[in-house]
Amino acid sequence: MNELKIEHISKSFDRPVLKDVSFEVKAGSLCGLLGVNGAGKSTLFKIICGLLPSDSGEILLDRSPMKRGSYGYMIEYPSFDEELSAFQNLYALSLLYEGIGKDRINKVLSIVGLEGKKDQKVHSFSLGMKQRLYFAYSIMNLPRILFLDEPFNGLDPISIRDIESFIKTFAEGGGIVLLSSHMISEVEHICSGAIIIDEGKIVYSNDDISKVDLRKAFFDSVGSSGEAQ
Repeated sequence: MNELKIEHISKSFDRPVLKDVSFEVKAGSLCGLLGVNGAGKSTLFKIICGLLPSDSGEILLDRSPMKRGSYGYMIEYPSFDEELSAFQNLYALSLLYEGIGKDRINKVLSIVGLEGKKDQKVHSFSLGMKQRLYFAYSIMNLPRILFLDEPFNGLDPISIRDIESFIKTFAEGGGIVLLSSHMISEVEHICSGAIIIDEGKIVYSNDDISKVDLRKAFFDSVGSSGEAQ
């Protein structure tokens, strides 16, 4: 049984950015993490995915420290070697994991609609194509959990539809998806649950938003200024 637990995560730079953040997401959940720009969403994702150290707290999967190979992620903007092709970029990244062959790379490129562009150098890609390649990377290692930070930025409606369909099926199959956004309508449309973060603190959590006025919950929960941290 997949169960993700974030326990007492805090982080400061020149000021506190995350303040004792705790929540859990169960198997089969597609959970939205909502907050204004600067609320701490991306910092939290970077800590969860091991890209930043926390000052305190831990991340648990099934009550044990979460291992690198168990999750995939998209955080902020895609960054690839512009002089390599789409396939070459994924092949180089696949060496960080065990058991990912060329067939799997071709499979994920097909899933995101880039099979016809796999030998094209990334410097010629649009932002939307790079975003699709980033999503291909996030699912390449057959993860149990997906952490997706504003995953639809720069995507056309067809690509949005296809990725939405994939992550809904992923969650329905027992996976966990934590998807950050500053768009309430986006979370309402795709997610089964929602967590709201404001000024580095969790201010709202609901694992079933089907009958909730999420817009009202958001504005009742966050500060009125809307100022970034």
